[in-house]
Amino acid sequence: MRAMKTRVTVGVVAILAVLLVGWEADWSDAADVPSTGSVDAATLGQMLVQLGVKPRAAGTRFDFELHSRQDEKEWGFAMSAVLSQDAGTIWVMAWLEEMPKQASKVPAAALLRMLAENDRLGNGKFFAYDRQNRRFLMQRVLPNKDITPGFLREVFRDMASGVISSHQAWAVARWAEKPVVKQSTLPPAPPAERLRQ
Repeated sequence: MRAMKTRVTVGVVAILAVLLVGWEADWSDAADVPSTGSVDAATLGQMLVQLGVKPRAAGTRFDFELHSRQDEKEWGFAMSAVLSQDAGTIWVMAWLEEMPKQASKVPAAALLRMLAENDRLGNGKFFAYDRQNRRFLMQRVLPNKDITPGFLREVFRDMASGVISSHQAWAVARWAEKPVVKQSTLPPAPPAERLRQ
């Protein structure tokens, strides 16, 4: 009986010691350790300068112009790179055209084309809407790790390619154009019926 009490006492003391050591350890810095290749706002700004753009800083947001050439056409893009509040991601945005002042002037078909285009963009790019600026934009969210100027250059090229290839979907001027009506070779689908119970 006495041997059992000793074992229980030793076991309880050992558990308490482990708990106290764990409690005393400073775990607060564990979440603050930056991941490999992560950047802070200053480093992100420096990388943009290395890429030859002239970033305008506003906190952790950098606005800049990017130029790209495709099919003998010169394209200019207003872009932004934003470090998230927790510094875990970098949001890259290509600003598209301003929306009409009245939401009723935005055809539903145009929005559906943009949603359908999201599936084709690839590499995590997607269309979004900034209500404050009344602008559509193309975005891509990057994990803040393994960030290099070369990687950012490829991301910007990919964004430029996505904006150019999807121009027909987001160009506000094209919204007034009547879509080409194609005759289907399939018979019309039967009307939907409501099931009665």
